[in-house]
Amino acid sequence: MTDLSETEDFHALFMAAPGGAIVDDLGRIEMAALQEMTRSLSSSLSTAGLGANEPVLIPVSGRAEDVAAIMGVVGAGGTAVPFARKSHADARRHLIDATGARFQVGASGGTHQVPDIEIANDSIPAFRPLLDGAAMITFTSGSTGQPKGVVLARDKVSAKYASIREAIGMTGKPVVAVPLQLQFSFGQWATFLPLSLGGTVHMTSRFTPAWIENLVALRCLTHLAAVPTMLRMLVDGPADSLPLSILTGGEAISEQLRRNLFARFPNAIVHSIYGLTETNTCDLFRTDDAETPASEHLGFPGPGIEVATNPETLELMIRSPFCMKGYIDDPAATGEALHDGWIHTGDMAEIGPDGSVVLKGRIKELINRGGNKVSPLEVEATFANHPDVQAVLATGVPDARIGEAIHLFVVPRETTRPTPENLLSWAHGRTDRFKLPDAIHFGSVLPLGATGKADRAALKRAIVEGVVT
Repeated sequence: MTDLSETEDFHALFMAAPGGAIVDDLGRIEMAALQEMTRSLSSSLSTAGLGANEPVLIPVSGRAEDVAAIMGVVGAGGTAVPFARKSHADARRHLIDATGARFQVGASGGTHQVPDIEIANDSIPAFRPLLDGAAMITFTSGSTGQPKGVVLARDKVSAKYASIREAIGMTGKPVVAVPLQLQFSFGQWATFLPLSLGGTVHMTSRFTPAWIENLVALRCLTHLAAVPTMLRMLVDGPADSLPLSILTGGEAISEQLRRNLFARFPNAIVHSIYGLTETNTCDLFRTDDAETPASEHLGFPGPGIEVATNPETLELMIRSPFCMKGYIDDPAATGEALHDGWIHTGDMAEIGPDGSVVLKGRIKELINRGGNKVSPLEVEATFANHPDVQAVLATGVPDARIGEAIHLFVVPRETTRPTPENLLSWAHGRTDRFKLPDAIHFGSVLPLGATGKADRAALKRAIVEGVVT
């Protein structure tokens, strides 16, 4: 078995992987065929004149070719820029403008084949010292303003995967369900790490609970990598003894969801992971089994990670040896995010005596209700415990009278549908009066952002635009 700590090149690890495969919506492709596809693409890119560290756009859609495209670009000495194939034309134009990429590489057709090379831009991109040694440019979700391109170095990606493997104890040749796209850091490590170990990765272009249920029924899975939104769709099935390792991140996982997961999978291990694209992801790790006592902390720093809080703002700061090189062509934004080796997360937190980190909310998401600062996480935590509530999301909406009003979106359980009056009456005495929502909305699913995670900004937009009433 390849030791991830012995090399600095994650591309070499992939190319040396001892067996394994990818299973996507088209079927199964063995690692040997995937490696040959990667070599062929690297050769074609070199022949086409790809320059050292040159950015290459890669539209991804949950296919094995997505992996070959990223590895093929890195193998040719380029810098991979994965993005969603279904992205709006304006978003693709922004990527071209931001990276200067002249090549695009992606899957085509209804069979597994070497990804096509297309010309996205005729001009050779300018030399950028920041891209020296880069592997990927991963764009942030851009919930506010334009997305920023996070430049990640090859050696730090490899070292980070070794760190993650140590933290979650991934061994052998894992079989992992990854219903996550490769434009996101979570999808990247959850795919590349097991493949580098000779494991098998199941991926799909479109997540459905039935897709997971079919894999569970086959009794083949060792790991499931999914955001909490996906996990909420799986908890209502019958109890299953499968000893599944659940890898989840992107948002804090509630105690209610943990309980529901262990009711469904009593032999599971849940690894809750917190991290930023800017830190090469996966900074805090929390590991629970069915017997773990309830606790609100996010986890503990992973290998090599340091955490601290700003004494005035309580902002969580992270120092990591795996940190980004910077934002592409944006030294000002890089300087704002990265000070003296510390990444400023924008999250408020407390660090316990044992080193555990408790999230207190987003600095920019604090709701200023009549002069009282309210964290939406606190509002959500209160109502998530209501027996008729399946999921909740809170946000602040401009209000002429009190500055910002607290709005709560509720997904009821199928059996019952509480009224706003019921919920408010139940919450009295469980939280401060100024933390009670001014308006409560109902729906079947939480509003989601571009990453597929529950998104407060999306909820706020929907309320302001009258989509949610």
